[in-house]
Amino acid sequence: MEMEEIIEKLKDILASEGQTRIKAMDIAKALNIHPDTFNSMKFRNSIPYKQILNFLEQRKININYFFFGSSPKESLECEEKYRILKLYKTNASLGGGGINEFVEYQEIVVDNTLLNFFQSQNCEWITSFGESMEPVIKDGSICVIDKTKPFKDKGIYVINTREGLFIKQVFKQQNGVILHSFNPAFKDIFYNNGDFLIIGAVIGEIRRIHSTH
Repeated sequence: MEMEEIIEKLKDILASEGQTRIKAMDIAKALNIHPDTFNSMKFRNSIPYKQILNFLEQRKININYFFFGSSPKESLECEEKYRILKLYKTNASLGGGGINEFVEYQEIVVDNTLLNFFQSQNCEWITSFGESMEPVIKDGSICVIDKTKPFKDKGIYVINTREGLFIKQVFKQQNGVILHSFNPAFKDIFYNNGDFLIIGAVIGEIRRIHSTH
């Protein structure tokens, strides 16, 4: 669904509530988005899923009905079935920048069935890059990160360093950590305490299967 189509649907909802001559700034206000930000999202065709879900929930409008036209009786309430998660646009594994408030991300709607499979309701996602963790984690896969998991020796983590962001198996040492790659072509890397930051545990991976034909 394109942003323009969503805007028209939002206009219809606001019109049903008695508003007239509805403009982009009225929709931005209803979504609690700054008008300049909303115009930028409209130009980039970037859909503000989180704000739309809040808008729909306040009015008891089912998400499936809004986006797909299905009957509200055919699915659960939107907040019970879906969550908004962050897919960071930085790459990880062989470096590429750390996760912080300045890193661009995309908000995606995820069914809770998938989150239940990963046994995490507050995870975030990031795209891996490179072959250092193959065959376990493939180049281009989306890794599922849980920031609430306690740090355990030999676990797989997203680690922020001065050299960039890595996805590695982490071995605890007395004065630091060793970042280990599953691919034997890559050497281990040692970081002293204070020179790295554990972002979160990698609890899953989503990948495409490439046909051999």
